[in-house]
Amino acid sequence: MTKPSQNRFVTVTELCALIGLSKNRFYALQKAGIFPAPLRNPSNNRPVFDSALVEQCLGIVRNRIGANGAPYVPNRKRVTATPESRKKPSGRHQGLIEALASLGLTATAAQVDEALGRLPEGGAGLEEPEVIRQVFLELRKKG
Repeated sequence: MTKPSQNRFVTVTELCALIGLSKNRFYALQKAGIFPAPLRNPSNNRPVFDSALVEQCLGIVRNRIGANGAPYVPNRKRVTATPESRKKPSGRHQGLIEALASLGLTATAAQVDEALGRLPEGGAGLEEPEVIRQVFLELRKKG
């Protein structure tokens, strides 16, 4: 065991909560060499991370370059579609039109409907900022 940089140790569960990964995904990436191996607690042999290793793991997530120099590409978080999100937006898409206007793009409800129709599943399952982004790009490409 190497000399820890501080007395505070973090468990694998705590580290995974910090970096936003499940333990299974973390261990798979650790086995692939993306994340560094943990230190071992001498009293019970449990894996722990000192502050230097925690900072290294946070840097890997932030910079997307693994400890072995390989690129780290995180999995995209899935948004589960609810019955409400599958429905076509009713009315005139006022919130979306206002968001587009704040980006300097004037659009009608018909144009927004057309742009939404070109998105996969009409934008259902996407978070609102991503829908705004995709509709904005579709309208700019069209106009």
